[in-house]
Amino acid sequence: MNVLVRKILSPLPFLVRWYLSKKRTYRYQNIYIDVFPGVFHPGLFFSTSILIDFISRQSFSGDSVLEVGSGTGIISIKASKMGAKVTAVDISSLAIENTKVNTKKNNAEITIVQSDLFERLTSSFDWIFVNPPYYPKKATKEEEFAWYCGEQHEYFSKFFSKLSSVAHDKSQIIMVLSEVCDLKTIFRIASDHHFELVKILEKKVWLDGKNYIFQIKTFQ
Repeated sequence: MNVLVRKILSPLPFLVRWYLSKKRTYRYQNIYIDVFPGVFHPGLFFSTSILIDFISRQSFSGDSVLEVGSGTGIISIKASKMGAKVTAVDISSLAIENTKVNTKKNNAEITIVQSDLFERLTSSFDWIFVNPPYYPKKATKEEEFAWYCGEQHEYFSKFFSKLSSVAHDKSQIIMVLSEVCDLKTIFRIASDHHFELVKILEKKVWLDGKNYIFQIKTFQ
């Protein structure tokens, strides 16, 4: 059984699942958060820290920022503390509650909306950040939305088909992905909706292969 198949069947090893069965605390770049059971833990997976490090090098100056799939809210909190006007969305009611708790804990100002991607949003944003689910399997429980994108990568089809509703001509749209996901399929879905993913950062991570940050751009 190859590595990808093992990850699709069980992206979380048993000991990790046990660890995540209780509320945990985590700190990164002076942001202190609680991690609720069933919510993606940003400290155990490198994609979040890579994205936060990228955000740390940006200048927002009051720009509007959207985080898609906020989970614990740590990315939204970071952007808010850097002066951005942040909106955080997640499909999971548990993640939304976790984002609210951590927003208050860190004295951040964030608009928090429970939404299936962009369905409940009515404006466009200067920056859009997304750390998406990418394992090709159907989510059957709320906590699985952070991991599974549907057997046919339906998450990405919906994401790219609706992305223009929250983006304007100068929006910076940033997505973090890993080499363990089906990049070819994701690229194809993006292209079908007239978007391309341009790699702007690559980082090899211990036990997790290569992680990438892509900027999403439109083409005619």
